[in-house]
Amino acid sequence: MGLLPMEQMSTQFRYDNIDEYQLEITTHCNASCPQCPRNELGGKINPYMDLIHLERDVIDQAFTPELCSRLRQVFFCGSYGDPIIHPEFLDILKDFRRKNPTLWLYVHTNGGAHNTAYWHEMAEIMNGYGQVDFGLDGLRDTLHLYRKHVDYDKVIENAQAFIDAGGRAMWQMIVFKHNEHQVAEAEKISKDMGFFKFLARKTGRFFHHGEESELARWPVQNMKGDIEYYLEPPESEEWRNQSVIRLPQLKKQYNDLQQYFKTTDIHCDSLHGKKVAMNAQGVLLPCNFFNHNLYDARFRDGTLPGANKGHTVDGKNQVRTFLEQYGLDNLDIHNYSIEDIFANPFWSDLVTSWTEGERIFECAMTCGKQFTKVWDQTK
Repeated sequence: MGLLPMEQMSTQFRYDNIDEYQLEITTHCNASCPQCPRNELGGKINPYMDLIHLERDVIDQAFTPELCSRLRQVFFCGSYGDPIIHPEFLDILKDFRRKNPTLWLYVHTNGGAHNTAYWHEMAEIMNGYGQVDFGLDGLRDTLHLYRKHVDYDKVIENAQAFIDAGGRAMWQMIVFKHNEHQVAEAEKISKDMGFFKFLARKTGRFFHHGEESELARWPVQNMKGDIEYYLEPPESEEWRNQSVIRLPQLKKQYNDLQQYFKTTDIHCDSLHGKKVAMNAQGVLLPCNFFNHNLYDARFRDGTLPGANKGHTVDGKNQVRTFLEQYGLDNLDIHNYSIEDIFANPFWSDLVTSWTEGERIFECAMTCGKQFTKVWDQTK
């Protein structure tokens, strides 16, 4: 790959420019959330996903002291798993903290595992330079409807232990029809407990990608594949996803929504945020949406929220096909250093694809200018 002009260097993925890594260190989880790609509608585990932990020593070797010394943040948030289920998670946090005393250690979790001593220790490791987002989607009588197998009282106990030990915590609540009446009460509880922030998320997951329309209800299955109940989007427009609300207008503007995806400007959140993702296999990717394309069942058998026709080319997943041109093994920290992985032409070719040749549909879907359902969730 040739050298780029100085004015273009900030618009490329470069080793010395990236200052945040999102790490999926495991595909294991204690929950079975119905809209998570690690399972089939809250029931059976996704058969296309390997159950693995990314080895602590591999992470430690890949993230050298030199690299960690200049990083702004490491974000532990899985596409498929919860970081606290990794058996060596606290030790992994310690490895990063040892290399950089002020590196921001950011964790997203359901918080429903381990005892209070574990959470006290996590706060001590962070030592004022980190944050935990607890996924508390309701109160005692509703949390389990989405965070299946997670006990509300257990999470509250763990979160309180973390906060009491000096930890910085945020309460994140995905709003559904079944819990929208609890938002104000949940926010009050969060303030009383000492959470620094409460965030009500306006979910975009009721968008059916295949039908390009809003899904009225989402079936929830048990391990036998039987439907137990349904999730529904909130009724109040205050908690609804604005891109999903505007979808009919966008369809009218473009007649064919595919035309929008083919022509919209792409503002890559990862590129402009100077961040990339790494999955539990150790593969370095631009974002976790690429990781979804690798293993999400909807791209294999049509599981909700379905696959858009733009996701596939000649019957194969477009993202997987694009990655395989460069070799997943060549983007794997088991085989190459992070610096060497960034020398792979994959990164520059990805950026080029947004304006020349065949663009990556997932990029237009996620980071297009008008349909921003992912980013609308936190507005």
